[in-house]
Formats: sequence, structure tokens, C-alpha cells
Amino acid sequence: MKRRIAAVTAAATAVLVVAGCSSSSGGGKDGDKPGAKKTESAADRQAREYREAAKKDRAKMLEVAVAYRKADAVHDGEAACRLLTDQERGRRGSSPEECAKFYRPLHDDVRKAVEAASFSVTGDPVDAPSTGDHPAGTGVLVTRQSTSEGQTAYTRTALRMVKVKGQWLVDQNMEVLDSEMGKSSPVLSALTRSR
Repeated sequence: MKRRIAAVTAAATAVLVVAGCSSSSGGGKDGDKPGAKKTESAADRQAREYREAAKKDRAKMLEVAVAYRKADAVHDGEAACRLLTDQERGRRGSSPEECAKFYRPLHDDVRKAVEAASFSVTGDPVDAPSTGDHPAGTGVLVTRQSTSEGQTAYTRTALRMVKVKGQWLVDQNMEVLDSEMGKSSPVLSALTRSR
């Protein structure tokens, strides 16, 4: 009789253990059931929204950097000057109109060659500390790739991007020298170099 009670007790314990294991993995929450939609905590939602906003903001910054380099390269003064901070635009003229006049029209053949070039961001943006009269910002490397007579050439420009009243603008524009490409950060080397 004792053996029978012991066997029943062992069987009951095994059932409880198995039942306990299966119920503990589900936790009794709808979010843990297969196919059920998980609920997001307020903190998780806020973190996700911040990451999404930062990603969109970064994409916008890179878009402005490329748009500026294209406009600058083809000497579209109006478009280029709109994408500059007041301080940087001031180097080309005190008003947007004077800045636009700074850009002289290109000869047709040169303009066509520049328009055929491709512009892209190379590498990741980097934090750019303030230097001289430039505020802290984000350094971006924009590469222009052009082909002429079967030869491909690359021109690399470091841009200091700053946010002014919610809009990304260019505050510094420096050509990256070939000798700087071997450095740990060609962008920072160019942006902190004396003109």
C-alpha cells in the first residue's frame, strides 16, 4: 500500500512539475502566446520612437550634405547658399543674393561633366568638436565620383553639419587631401586643418 501511495504521489508531482513548467513559460499573458500581439511599455515605445526619429534625422542630414555638394559643384549658388549657415554663407557674401553671385557659371562642357558625376556619403558621420569659429557639429564625408575618357576620379569633401532652428545646414566645407585618407578620421583631419 505504501508503494502504491508513493507511486501515486510521484506521478502527481511529475504532472504538477510539467504543468508548472508549461504555465510558467507563458506567464498567463496574452503577449506571450504564439501569434498574440505583444504590448509595448511606455519606456520601450519612447525608446523606439527616439531611435526612429534619430534615424530619420540622420537621413535628412546626409541628404542635405549631398544636396549641398551637388549644388556647390555645379555652381548653383542659390541652392548651395540656402544650405549654408549664416556664418558660412558670410564667407561668400553677406546676403543670400551676394552669396549666389559668388558662384560664377560653369562652361557648358564642364557643367555637363559635373552633372554626370555621382555624389555619395562615404563612411559614418563623426562628432566634430568646435574649432576656430566653427561650432561643434557632425562631420560627413561626401565623395564625388566622375569619369572622363575612361578614367575615374574621386573628390572627397568633409562637411561640418550643424542643426539651426531644426534644419541641418553646412557650416564648413573642406577638401580632404589624399594624404589625409590614411588617417583614422580623414573628416576630422580636414575639418580641424588650418585653411
